[in-house]
Amino acid sequence: MARLRAADAERRAASGFGPDFLEAFARGLRVIGAFSQQRSQMTLSDVARATDLPKPSVRRALYTLTCLGLAASDGRTFRLTPKIMELASAYLGSNMISTVVQPACERLAERTEQSCFAAVLDGHDIMVIAHSMHGRPDVLAPTIGLRRPAFNTAAGRAILSQMPDAALDSWLDDLQPKGATDFTVTDKRALRSEMMNIRKQGFAITAQEWRRGYHAAAVPVRRYDGVTIGALCVAVWVEDSSVGSAAERHVPALLAEAAMLQPQIL
Repeated sequence: MARLRAADAERRAASGFGPDFLEAFARGLRVIGAFSQQRSQMTLSDVARATDLPKPSVRRALYTLTCLGLAASDGRTFRLTPKIMELASAYLGSNMISTVVQPACERLAERTEQSCFAAVLDGHDIMVIAHSMHGRPDVLAPTIGLRRPAFNTAAGRAILSQMPDAALDSWLDDLQPKGATDFTVTDKRALRSEMMNIRKQGFAITAQEWRRGYHAAAVPVRRYDGVTIGALCVAVWVEDSSVGSAAERHVPALLAEAAMLQPQIL
């Protein structure tokens, strides 16, 4: 059995993972996660730098992915293949959140004539699990698996507002907010106050905090027992708007759709 590097052994000990933790599998997932829109093709050395893994481990992981058809290589660079979507399909096909919410996104997009997406919280990001495109696709169109910061997005705040106070405080303690525009709120006290307001009013509104001209409204999505599992969001692109939000008028449609969804999500 291959020995762990000292750094990996320390990381495992610090994480609290037990002896059944499969390091080789974890490394393979890190290699897959290293690819992105900005890093769609990488050399072995690129992947090693991006993952902070030794080249022999990266070489074996890339070789395995290539053998399985999940990656391809021209002899120098590697890229993921469409077959990698089978991994996402396993989640999407087995999880009622995405299969039930996708039609809701399509109904909202048709009703509002704006792009709509559903997202779940993953760490300090939101991840899109369903969407329907409308309006400005170059700016607004999300794709399944797309990640965005949670703290400065309406969908993220809609989910965060439903956290118990202690969990929200812990989440904010670990947050390292970075301003995306002049309108981005980065003060943690102000963010917490905003979460409390959202909790009372039942919806979140952002105006140009993620990107200039990008406005959004979002509401929590709850399962049948009232537990929040995600958010529905309508996104609006406004060429010239410095005050207010162009998305607020879509809140009633969002609330109605979320209420319809709740008894369907088990």
